Amino acid sequence: LAADGGTHSMAISSSSLVEGLDIGVGLADVQSTEAKEDDLETYYLTYTVGSVSVGAQKTKVDAETANEDIERDAYGISFVVNENLSIGYDVSETEYDAAAKTKDEENTGIGATYTSGGMTIGFINNTKDNANGGTTDLEMNELMITFAF
Repeated sequence: LAADGGTHSMAISSSSLVEGLDIGVGLADVQSTEAKEDDLETYYLTYTVGSVSVGAQKTKVDAETANEDIERDAYGISFVVNENLSIGYDVSETEYDAAAKTKDEENTGIGATYTSGGMTIGFINNTKDNANGGTTDLEMNELMITFAF
């Protein structure tokens, strides 16, 4: 690989095992420098029945550098209220092995979209506690309006 790094990856997914179920796995080696290569793996599943979809994902980063591994678990649910309105909620927790990162990062999000004709209005609220394993808490709100012509 080049001195500036590179990536090798592969992913496998299937949506034909059970109606409404989608599962997958991804593996990668990420070389950020000539001397450092991290192993990544992620697993996910989503299941949809009627107007409800639920999903889960687990991601692990096995860092070559000692005490820099990262593990993340994420879960979400969405509900199509009617042909115009949908809502969703998600949570995730990220655990850092690094000694300087003393807390787990916790994220929550809620969103809703309403579509009428060629216009979509959406709202998202995301919170992040202990950002990047530290003590900073963040919140983001977004209002979106789009038009299709």
